[in-house]
Amino acid sequence: MKYSVIIQLIFCGCILGCASNTDEQEDEILQLPITFVEGFGPFAYDYGAVIAEHSPDDPSGAAWVKTYKSIEGIPKQWKNVTKSMVVINWYQLVYQNFHQGNINSSFYKSQQEGWNWTPDEKRLSKEPIRSYVYVISGIDQSGKLSVMIDTNNNCDFSDEKAFHPKIGSSREAMRDLQDSQEIEYDIYQEGRVVTTRMPMVVRYLPHQPKKYQLAYSFPRYASTVIMIGNTQKNLAINLGFSSPSGHEVSELALIDSTKETKEIKLDDGIKVGEYVDLEVNGEKRRFQNLGYDEYYGVLRLKGESLKNVYSTQQGYKFKPFASQEFSSGKPVSMNDYKGKYLYVDFWGTWCKPCVEDIPKLRSLYQKVDKDRVEFLGIVGQDSQERLTNFLKKNPIGWPQLFSDSTNKLVETYNIKGYPSSFLIGPDGAIVDKNLHGEMLEAKFIEMELLK
Repeated sequence: MKYSVIIQLIFCGCILGCASNTDEQEDEILQLPITFVEGFGPFAYDYGAVIAEHSPDDPSGAAWVKTYKSIEGIPKQWKNVTKSMVVINWYQLVYQNFHQGNINSSFYKSQQEGWNWTPDEKRLSKEPIRSYVYVISGIDQSGKLSVMIDTNNNCDFSDEKAFHPKIGSSREAMRDLQDSQEIEYDIYQEGRVVTTRMPMVVRYLPHQPKKYQLAYSFPRYASTVIMIGNTQKNLAINLGFSSPSGHEVSELALIDSTKETKEIKLDDGIKVGEYVDLEVNGEKRRFQNLGYDEYYGVLRLKGESLKNVYSTQQGYKFKPFASQEFSSGKPVSMNDYKGKYLYVDFWGTWCKPCVEDIPKLRSLYQKVDKDRVEFLGIVGQDSQERLTNFLKKNPIGWPQLFSDSTNKLVETYNIKGYPSSFLIGPDGAIVDKNLHGEMLEAKFIEMELLK
């Protein structure tokens, strides 16, 4: 079964069901039914690594071993076979395996803390469901890398067809879905187990380290309609192409069905907690994205005031902060930068692209007009000891804040990826975001902020 890709047709089925939302007031929650659409839609493609199962003697992954399933039907002619459980819903997988006794209490607690997750037992099944799909790979008799996807999710590959994965060496190859296969899996919805399907693609990335050379994606997004007066506004929802339960992503994009929508860069959609501003015939409405609710199969939006609100979106005010500089302990707050541009960089010592970006930032910091521009670093998901050692070896000339359980800077600004950055204007509003390297320098040149 293929999913419809004609956006205008998809929206027609939702118009009557959404029409009652016309006069929703502030603070009222809208629950909009969604329709699934095959493809990446207006969003940037995203892939996850097909990671081999851990072995019992692997200290970093031994806790997962009991969650793995027995696999049958592996081709006898294949050599160097790798078995991989690709997880569709991590929360459900961990929850059910804890209740099956496959995960101990200590590991279960550590996952909750690491994910900042409190299990909602109403929305999760204690009985095991297929919240995963298996992929196997190996060298076939021709000497080539071959892959099989357990499309019917029965842990038996004897009824599956092997294929040689396409090489993902270009944007076109990564967005090409002609070789997608439909997989079957389960979700727990409104108190019952529901079997559903979605497309899956696998790509070979020879330029990556061996561990990450096989990549997968579930190229499927969702769509819905919201009514403003008698006019419908179309929304696309990125549910997560590598973990498609909507827990971590639920990014929104406005779709104009009369013209082509530009591709939204990764993490540049309207995130959970951010706002959708709509205007029709002079009538303005604002809604906060509360995210996709898989349990009920709806997108939840909250009507909001048009007055000033804080958000991490371009054009919105950046929420004020107050903390201490990491090395000196001196107080640092948003008020210290009033009347200046402020470049805020969220990074970590563990993040290779972040660390690689520092020399360029140092160079730019020397070039900017300090009377007009300041830099600020915020270190997230790190340890104070690692940051201390890093700064001793690699001094940075601008203040650094450390996000911890007290100031919760990473959580406050809903930072999901590193590096993330914001260029804030003298009025406290976000001028641009996720600018690094040459893009940041070009922006400074455009704004005449260099000496």
